Amino acid sequence: MSEVQEQYLNAEGMVEQLNLLVEQIESYPDAKIREKTLDLVQIILALHREALRRVLTSLDSLPEKEQLLSQIAGDDVVRAILLIHGLLPNDLQTRVAAAIDELRPFLISQGGDVELLGVNDGHARMRLMRNGQGAPPISALKLEIEKALIEAAPELLGIEIEGEAEQIEATAKAAAILGSMIPKKSNEPQPPKLIQIKRTNPVVNHDGKWVSVIRSLTFEEGAFKIINYADVNILVCKTGGDFYAFRNCCASENRPLDDATFESSMLICACHGYHYDLRRKGRCVEKPDLKLGSLPVKIEDDKVKVAL
Repeated sequence: MSEVQEQYLNAEGMVEQLNLLVEQIESYPDAKIREKTLDLVQIILALHREALRRVLTSLDSLPEKEQLLSQIAGDDVVRAILLIHGLLPNDLQTRVAAAIDELRPFLISQGGDVELLGVNDGHARMRLMRNGQGAPPISALKLEIEKALIEAAPELLGIEIEGEAEQIEATAKAAAILGSMIPKKSNEPQPPKLIQIKRTNPVVNHDGKWVSVIRSLTFEEGAFKIINYADVNILVCKTGGDFYAFRNCCASENRPLDDATFESSMLICACHGYHYDLRRKGRCVEKPDLKLGSLPVKIEDDKVKVAL
């Protein structure tokens, strides 16, 4: 199979490989060969789209059409191809509404609820409600909705929560007032701090190449470590079996994250209480415009390597 190996058997991997090959074709120096190859790709895609359109049309006369279409679109690979060709059986709003309806019982059981207000220009607008003092914060409810919609509507451009900024601001003010009213006890257990590793003879690399920062086999699941490489302060973590690396500074005020705590895939800043989702490149849940400085990371020969 030449360089295209069997590891690209999932929809996302194959689409990424296809995009990579197209980019390589577009940068090919011979203009005639480049244009002919791109024309070939377009003809193949157009042929596939027409064939898929005819297959879907042939289901119109069947009484079990809706059930068959649901099963077809439920396959990751098929859904990715139908999405590329704009042939998904249901439109964006229908799929978003179905995903929300399926998620509502879970949200209600957690003390929350959601109402879809509409889908316009690729953005879903909705209203979130919290019922009772024990209900999760709006940011946590929004995160659950984002997870559900990534599967049902991957082409969705964003989610807009009605009054989200006001609710987050009110929650932050209430938390600040409550915190000032509760005296801190000296014997109160403190959250665990991140482990710091300092190298006496750091290997500094300023030309953008990969450098080894720590061994992967000794790195425990759910652990965070701060590694100082000369003038570069790196935060390395492992969650869900994957490694992530970021510059060790809060996205809000560039303060070090040495006192941050870790829950699931969330890094919680001790200064502001912001939740940074490490699996979404360190994006802040409360303020999506804030994001940690992500660094490329890879595993090679039992070494965690970071591109600096």
